[in-house]
This record gives sequence, structure tokens and C-alpha cells, in this order.
Amino acid sequence: MRFAGSCLAAAAAVLLLLPRPVGAQERFGGLTGTVTDTSGAVLPGTTVTITNKGSGAVRTTVTNGEGLYTVQDLDPGRYAVGIALSGFATVEFSDVAVTLGKTIKLDAQLKVGDLTEVVQVSGAPQDIDVRSTLVAHNVREEEIDRLPKGRSFQSIALTAPSVNAGEIEGGFQVNGASGAENAFTVDGVVTNSLVDGRSRQNTVFEFLQEVQVKTAGIGAEYGGALGGVISAVTKSGGNTFRGEAHYYYEGSPLGAGPVKRLVLDPSDDQTVSYVQDSEQPDHKNEIGGSIGGPILRDRLFFFASYSPRFANRTNTYLFNNGTETGEIQRTQTYTQAFGKLTWRAGRVTSSASLLFTPTTSEGTLPAYNGAARDVITSSFAANSVNLDRGFRSQQVNTTGHVDVALTGASFLSVRGGYFRDNYEDTGIPNTTNYIYQTSSVGLAGVPANVQGPIGTQNTPRALIVENDTTRRGFINADYNAAFTAGGAHSLKAGFGWQNTVNDANQNYPGGFVNVFWDRNFNFQGDRGRGTYGYYEVNNRGVQGEAGASIYSLYVQDQWTVGNRLTLNLGLRAEQEKVPSFRDGVSAMEFGFGDKLAPRLGASYDVRGDGRFKLYGSWGRYYDWTKYELSRGSYGGDTWQVFYRGLETTDVGSLNLSNMPGADLWVVPGNFRDRRVPNFDSTDPDIRPMYQDSTSIGTEYQLGSHMSLGVHYVHNNLSQTIEDIGAVDASGNETYVIGNPGRGLATVQFPSGATPVGFAVPQPKRQYDALEVTVNRRFANNYFWSASYVYSRLYGNYSGLAASEEVNTPTTNVTSATAQQQTGSIARPGGNANRAWDIDEIFWDSRGTLDVLGRLPTDRPHVVKLYGSYLLPFGTQIGAFLYAGSGTPLTTYVVSTNQTQLFVNGRGDMGRTPVLSRTDLLLSQEFGMGSGNKRLRVELNVINAFNQKATRHAFNFLNRGAGAPRPSSAIDLSETDLSQGYDFNALITASPDGVNAYDPRYGKADLFDPGTQGFVTVKFLF
Repeated sequence: MRFAGSCLAAAAAVLLLLPRPVGAQERFGGLTGTVTDTSGAVLPGTTVTITNKGSGAVRTTVTNGEGLYTVQDLDPGRYAVGIALSGFATVEFSDVAVTLGKTIKLDAQLKVGDLTEVVQVSGAPQDIDVRSTLVAHNVREEEIDRLPKGRSFQSIALTAPSVNAGEIEGGFQVNGASGAENAFTVDGVVTNSLVDGRSRQNTVFEFLQEVQVKTAGIGAEYGGALGGVISAVTKSGGNTFRGEAHYYYEGSPLGAGPVKRLVLDPSDDQTVSYVQDSEQPDHKNEIGGSIGGPILRDRLFFFASYSPRFANRTNTYLFNNGTETGEIQRTQTYTQAFGKLTWRAGRVTSSASLLFTPTTSEGTLPAYNGAARDVITSSFAANSVNLDRGFRSQQVNTTGHVDVALTGASFLSVRGGYFRDNYEDTGIPNTTNYIYQTSSVGLAGVPANVQGPIGTQNTPRALIVENDTTRRGFINADYNAAFTAGGAHSLKAGFGWQNTVNDANQNYPGGFVNVFWDRNFNFQGDRGRGTYGYYEVNNRGVQGEAGASIYSLYVQDQWTVGNRLTLNLGLRAEQEKVPSFRDGVSAMEFGFGDKLAPRLGASYDVRGDGRFKLYGSWGRYYDWTKYELSRGSYGGDTWQVFYRGLETTDVGSLNLSNMPGADLWVVPGNFRDRRVPNFDSTDPDIRPMYQDSTSIGTEYQLGSHMSLGVHYVHNNLSQTIEDIGAVDASGNETYVIGNPGRGLATVQFPSGATPVGFAVPQPKRQYDALEVTVNRRFANNYFWSASYVYSRLYGNYSGLAASEEVNTPTTNVTSATAQQQTGSIARPGGNANRAWDIDEIFWDSRGTLDVLGRLPTDRPHVVKLYGSYLLPFGTQIGAFLYAGSGTPLTTYVVSTNQTQLFVNGRGDMGRTPVLSRTDLLLSQEFGMGSGNKRLRVELNVINAFNQKATRHAFNFLNRGAGAPRPSSAIDLSETDLSQGYDFNALITASPDGVNAYDPRYGKADLFDPGTQGFVTVKFLF
């Protein structure tokens, strides 16, 4: 391993000394072409002048000895290109669109004449990069302004084919990968959560130039993403002062009421109904602006933007199961502040930028959970802490780069950046929370003031986060040159370093308590109870600091052989240290030889005119291990559970320091340890998580503004990192951290009577898709795009964000999520999910090992249409339509190990209904005096037809969704899983008997939000 890594490092170091480049494509687009005379002879020394039509910035270059010019570091936008040589008439292209991540071919043929004679080329250049195998979807500024959208660039990502989004998906899902497996960048700075991979920084559109979603054929310069690379590029200043001032409003007067709630009546634990709560007053007001222009003409430019948003919502509650009335107000401020300086002088271009996005919040709105409108089961006194409870969140993103043009066809780029992300809670008292997990209403011997339904609590359950801070710093050095040697080459090579740190201090004060009135504790048999039932005290938190570095090397050559065939040959390697929260000890390390990622492809210009290409690619993509693994398995997390008989009705006195009653745990005097560190149980031969991606396709230019694409992709994830578990004699789940089905995790550790020797299933996630797209870029006042994707997502593993582990609102529980106040519907990204925690998960009830099938976010058919048209007198109409198949639903049965079992295999409950949504935009512009001054009034309507489509249905057959209900769980401790089992018989044999069945089973429990409207008034100049 070390030998291979050393050889690779030495080879890469040599490559870096050679005249070859690496492009920072998440910030730039490019132009390339050959200049000839009318006989076809090349013209060296021709001057190419490229002028940004928006900013007025000018770039010049000169063709080399082969008549070739290449400029690969252009800001996305529209340009005028002039090509001039003494003795020939000048050729001008008046409108050339430069797109993020694409290098467009722009050839010119000069005829003999005077330099003052100008030949205007009115036809638009081809929009196809015939040398590239990258599959990407670009939305330019001119299109962003004309599309219905939310307030952040991530909302534009859904317009890309093969991208789906939602709570179950864990965010944005690209080509079947989970929402935790993408890379989000702003000006090249990765803004993902270090802990779980989510996007952590929003950006408003007023300072964005373009958004791009890369989905396949991604080059060797990119790492850390198995899904897509979603990039936003900010605007820069130029020679012309341009700007805007805006007011934005979003609120309840422009929106539909809340979605209905599926409720299991907390008083009788049997009655199921849907409840429609009232629409509450909710107002968001934003005022801001942006401006850019010259500080020193043709040299130094600036761009600045500031947009604070003020949100105010007041909820009216019927507290104490409807017997008290009260209000809680929440006020929030979201700030977007951005500044950028750009310097251009001769061969040097440099910039520095700062994006600051703090959020403050005061007042917390608990969710309604009662069986009637606006009802909450807990009292106003229990919720009084929510009047002041809040949080502070702050993201700081800084970046700087220097590009030096060494020759007309080569440049050196050095880029560095820093992203800091911090979250902290405010206004939470140090009171230990208790929650009733069963009702105490009517129980003999329980005082009236202690009686209450399920969900009764004394104070909100809150993990107090003193701080949860992540820091990511990086430096990249790239060298890029175009040259001719047996064909035209664009050879790239580069080095990258990033250092990441997580510092966390968070805990539940005194732990938190779950009270099970009138229930026995059932685990490995009936373990008894106290006079009033039993309770559990949980000691849970995260403390410590961990940090490590990742080094990367890559080289990639785009080699055009002859005039039509281009080979894309690349190799990436990384050295990654996964840190622990114990000083001086790493969790695991991967050398350069462990993370070799070839990227191979070919593109063929079928007719040689740049209008029709065939392409294909294959690549290996490695993940950057999320800190959730370091926290959960290597010393950061604590989670201890103590079980006691309930002998007192003074449940408010229970905490970690006061646990009266008989010890009911398997080993009295001990506790259930749900976070046993894995320093001594990590496979020494562990390998990193990766996915292989194969794509083939064609792209055809239908006209001057329209293109057709047909693309097939096959993604295969066959190796991941996970915790593979067993139950020890004390009842604790113990784990090996490794690769499921390999190494130390090859053979199952039986938790019951299953014979030893059965294999651990290897991970499988296969995504196959056929994608058809037609794009008509903006010209003559309109643009549109249409796509259809036919796909299959199949296997036994959904990925880092676990879409099998879902807590919908009816459970009154969410998955704890780092660096935010509220939890998530689906479990956020990490390498320690439930997928391999115990052998019970590997089998269905028929004795089938390895439960394969369509995964929970599989949508076989998805259609997207969007576009916009500018009517006379400045009226703009835009629309976006999404329609997709429903997703599979699978029955779960809960075991005493709190494991969700696929008893009938996958997808036995059918699918959710078709998901569809239509968004609309209507705007009007008015001229405002001289120059380019104008006033724009805009209305965005998301989900215009109020389609509150079903996203999920309750799929737990027995009780235990959300909060555990051991008395309803099935006990498999004496079962041979290979012989199958009768889960219905085991459910009725549980202490709750036939009452163990959950009456919500099969009912819709998660819905798309209804109509949301946004009004913007903007003055542009």
C-alpha cells in the first residue's frame, strides 16, 4: 500500500513540473478554436479579444503556431469575441454564451481585407462541448431570473434530469445516490456538512452567475462525491456599474394551510384520525441589494451584496390536550452578506471573496400532536421554556485565487479557502425531560395531576448544544496548458490539501427519561416491572474535538486524435486520515494506493462540425468519510440507557442522579451501551467506500439554439464502510467497523438460534437510467427544457443517508441531526446506520438471506418541463413541472433489539401515488428613465395547484415506530432466522398481544407542502 502510494506521489510530482494544466471547472467555462484563412491554412499570431457583455471585462490571447487559442478561465456569461490579424478582415461573434464547466469550440476563418473591415457572425456558436464526456445541467443567470424558484441556489438543482429531492431522499438525490453523497460548492469552496454531508450554506440568487449540476463523466479533479457536484458561481464586478435593490415577501397570506396530520389518539392509543390544523400567521420580509463595478477601470473591480431576512411566526396552541389556550412566537433573522474583489492586470487575474450567512432564532414552536385541531398534549407550563428557546448558526466562507497566464495556451492557478460552520442553542434550562411513552390516564394509584396521555412531558426534550463547530481549510495548485503532440491536448494536473476539524460539546441535562406506565420491560424475555410500570434514563451527548487532513493528486488529459475523436484519460488519488475523538489516535487511514480513482472516457464528433457527438465514460468515485462515524464510533458520542422499575409517581425527580426502583437490565448494576467505541474492533484491512459509474450517450445540435441528448448511466455501489453488529451476553450491541461481506465482516454473528456460518450480505446499490433531454437555450425572448428519465434503483443499501430509517411526523420523533435545532425525517448521512447492525436485518420472515429489491427512493418514471417566455411590454411567464412515479413502501416489524425487519421483503405495500408539482412565475418590468434602469415586480408560486401529494405511508405493522415500545416488539432470541418465522404469531405473543398491532399501518403520513407564494419588487440599474 505504502509502496504504491509513494510511486504515485513521485509520478504526480513529476507531472506537476511538466507544461500541463488542471482546470478549476467549478468556477469557469472556456473557449477554444482554430483560426485559418480561406484556404484552410492556420494563422499563428492572431489576436483574440473576448469581452464580457455584462461586466465589460476584456481578455485577450494570441493563437499559437498551430493557429490554436484556448482560454479556459472565463467567468460564465455572455461574451463578444473579436478575431483580428493584420492583412485580414476582422471577424466578430456578437453573442457567445460561456457556460460553467464547458469549453466551447469557436473556430474562425479570416478572409483577406483591411483590419477595419468587420465580418459579423450572427449565428450562435455550437452549444455542445464535443471533446467532453461530462454530463451536466447548467442554468445561467438569464434563465435563473426567469424561472420559478425558492430563495437559494439548491432549489435550481431539481431542474436537472436524474435529480430528485425530498425528506425521504435526505435532500437532493443524484443518480440514485443518497442526499449525503453530493458535493455542494460556492466558488469552488465545498460547503457540505463535515458531519453528515448535507448542504450547509444557502446563497440568494442576487449574487449568482450560474448554477451547474454535474451528474456523470465527472473528471479527475473532483473528489468526495458519489452523487452529483452542485456548483454555484458568484458574480464579479466589471467596468460598468450594475446593481439592484430588492424587497422580498413570503408568508401565510400567499400560502396554503398546513398539511393534514395522521394522529394516533394519545389518550386511548387506538383511535386513528387525520387532523387539519389552522393556518398560523407567518411573515418573512427581506430587504437588500447588490452592486458591482470598477475601482480601477480595466484593473480592479468589486461586487457586494447584502440581504437580511426577518421572519416572524406566532402559533396558537390548545395546550394540555385542549384545556389551555396560549401562544408562542418565533422571531428569526437570516443574513446573506457577500463581497468580492477581482484584479486583472496583464497575465494575472486574482480574486478574493467572503460569504457570511448567520442565523439567529428566538422562540421555538413545538409541533401539534393532539387528536384535535391545534392541540398539543403537554401543558403551557411545560412549554414555557419555548418562549425563549432559540439558536444561533453561522457560516463563513472565504476564498481567494490567483490565475497566471504563462502563455497564450497555459495558465497556473492557486486557490485557497476556508469554511467555518457553527451552531449553538440558546435559552434552554438545565431541567431533565420526561415523556410518557404510554398513557397513565385512569391508572389506579396515579394522582390526577400525574395522569396524562402519550406525549405528556414536563419540559421540551432538548439536546443542549454549547457548540458544534466544523472547519474546513484547503489549498489547491493547478497547472493547465493546451498543446499539440500527436493531436490537440488539454492536459491537467494538480495537488490539493484540505484540513477538517469538528469541535462539539452537547448533552441532555441530567439525561432524558421515557416513562412506560403499566408496562413490563421486554428484552430477551420478560424482565419485569415496578408497581407502576418501568422507565428508562438515557445518558446521551457528544464531547471532544477531532481533525485530520486529506491530500489529493490528479492528472487528466483531453486528447483529440485527428479531428473527431477525443480521449479523456484521468487518474485521481487521495490520502485520507479519518480522525477519532481520542487524542493521538486515528480511526483509520487510507493511502494514495487505497484511493486510486481512474476516470476514462471518449467522445466522437460524428460529422466533424461540432453538432453531433457520441460519448462514453467510466470512473471510480470515492467518498470522504463523514465525521458522524468518528463521533458515533470513535469516542465522540455517549449513549447509555438505564432501565428501572417504576415505583414512584414523582417522575419529575427521575434523572441520571436519581434512578430508584429495581434494575431491570440483563446485567444488573450495568447499563445498555449503544455507543461502544470501536478502537479495538476496526478491521485492519478496511477499504474506503466507492462507487463505479459508467455512462454512454449522444448529443445533437438541432439548430442554432436547441440540442437533443440521450444518455444511459449505470452506477454500482459495491463497497461501503459500516458498523456490523451482534448482541453480547449483556444485551449490548457490539460492532466491527469494516466493509460488510468482506474481511472481519464476512460471517454473521447470530443474535438468536441461527447457526453460525452464514455470510454477511455485501452492499448493493445499482442505479440504471435512460435519460432523454431537449434544451432550447435563451434567445428571441424564450427558452425551455424537457427531460424524461426511466430508471431503476435496486439493492439492499440506500447509502449514507438512510431512507429506510424514517420517522414521519405521526411518530412525534425525528432523527437527531447535527448543527440544527430540529431533527430530520430520514436518518442523516453516516457510516453507522442500522443496515448491518444485527443479523435480524439480513433475513426476511421466509428465511431468505439478503433482502434485495427496489430501494425506498426508486422513481422509475420522471418527467420535467421548464421554461419562460417574454411577452410584449415586459411581461415574463415562467413555469416548472415535475411529475414522477411513486416510491416503494415496505412493511416493517420491530424486534426487541429495536430493529426494523423487512418481514415480507421490499416493496410489499406497493407504491405511493404519483408525485407531481407545478411552479409558476409571473413578472413585469417597467422602464425607469434613462439608461438600463428598470423596475421588476415578480410573483413566484411554488406548487401552484396545491397538490399535497403523499410522500410516504405508515409502514410499521407493530408498535415501536419512533419511540421504542418493547412490550409490542417480537422476540427473535430463540429463532433460527434461516428457517423463517411467523411474525404475526410473534406479535400476538408479545406482552401487548393483539394490541401490539399499530392501527396507523398503511395510512398516508407524509405530504408535500401546499402552495407557497413569494413576491419580489426589484429595482435594477
